Amino acid sequence: MSPDGKKATVSLPKVGYVYDVRMKHHFNLNEVDYPHLEDPHPEDPRRIYWIYDILSRSGLLQVMHAVNISPATDRQILRAHSRSHLEFLKSTELMEKTSLVLAQEKYDDVYLSALSYYCARLSAGGLVALCNEVARGGLQSGLAIIRPPGHHACVNRPMGFCLLNNIAIAIRELQTSSSVQRVLVVDWDIHHGNGIQDMFYSDPSVLYISLHRHDHDFFPHGDGGDVNKMGRNKGKGFNINIPWTTEGVGDGDYLYAFRKVVLPVAREFAPEMIIVACGFDAAACDPIGECSVTPECYAAMTAMLKEVCPKLVLSLEGGYNLEAIANSALGCAKALLNVKWKAGLVPMAATVMKYATMPEAEIRGSPAERRTFAQTCPRMPVGQAVGARQRRCG
Repeated sequence: MSPDGKKATVSLPKVGYVYDVRMKHHFNLNEVDYPHLEDPHPEDPRRIYWIYDILSRSGLLQVMHAVNISPATDRQILRAHSRSHLEFLKSTELMEKTSLVLAQEKYDDVYLSALSYYCARLSAGGLVALCNEVARGGLQSGLAIIRPPGHHACVNRPMGFCLLNNIAIAIRELQTSSSVQRVLVVDWDIHHGNGIQDMFYSDPSVLYISLHRHDHDFFPHGDGGDVNKMGRNKGKGFNINIPWTTEGVGDGDYLYAFRKVVLPVAREFAPEMIIVACGFDAAACDPIGECSVTPECYAAMTAMLKEVCPKLVLSLEGGYNLEAIANSALGCAKALLNVKWKAGLVPMAATVMKYATMPEAEIRGSPAERRTFAQTCPRMPVGQAVGARQRRCG
């Protein structure tokens, strides 16, 4: 109650979101001809709607602020991508179905429709608009409910469900048109964000930290996600990979990594904005990630990052179980709004308590000399972790 006897109102932080139903028009043409495929493409157009719907039904959307989307411009795209890549994507708008199917087969895990490029421009433009609004102070933080995803897209080519690198485009726009110059990217998608890493590998103004599976030739393959990939030239030490060497990792692993590496390094870097490559394919029940992260853990990681820098934007990347991504996004939105989740639902309480009381990692030496976490991080035994995942997913 307030001093005058009236019911006190709770002041929520000003949190924004971007969403546009038109992004569903990026779809797999093969599934139009064969709608009952036993193995449909995991990057389902319904992914963004499931997130939007749960936020609406929960009442959170009503206290968040919608940001208008404009498609990314050529100028914005060319700050991150080559002219040849842009012209290729433009050319798909005029292709017939047969040509689109042939074009997509040239790339690694990409599908194309006549509206795919427009949807990719909406996706990138939505993130740009949200980041700009947070940068200028109109919003404190935000959630970009966008697709197609972006963190695999390279300078010269699409890759891994991604056509344009949304986060790279947004960062270059921030650095060009706002006071924000120093950006931390935390990528908790279960796949290494090779596109983001490559674009900023020599750039000390962007610190990229990725937590990802890096086992058994897990996508995107190769050695780009190795712990020893630390950046180049002036960017040396500003690229940190935390590779998991098995499936089944869960909340304890992520919380430990955050407390021992992500948070100490983030505080030292002192970012002016944090952008999360917010994939939910490490979530329990995801058919590709095969890990055990819960919505409560995603909420906890969001809250931790917001303490480092309140200018925080989460940008949807992967995640292929519709219910899991919806609940995970709900947890993140609650954290942005300072809405507490039920304490009884927080998993692995003993692990959380153990690591919460540990001293923060000491930061010594040059940035390039201190990245040995992945070789020493203890984790839950694989059998126990996989068993926990199976119990959650039935």
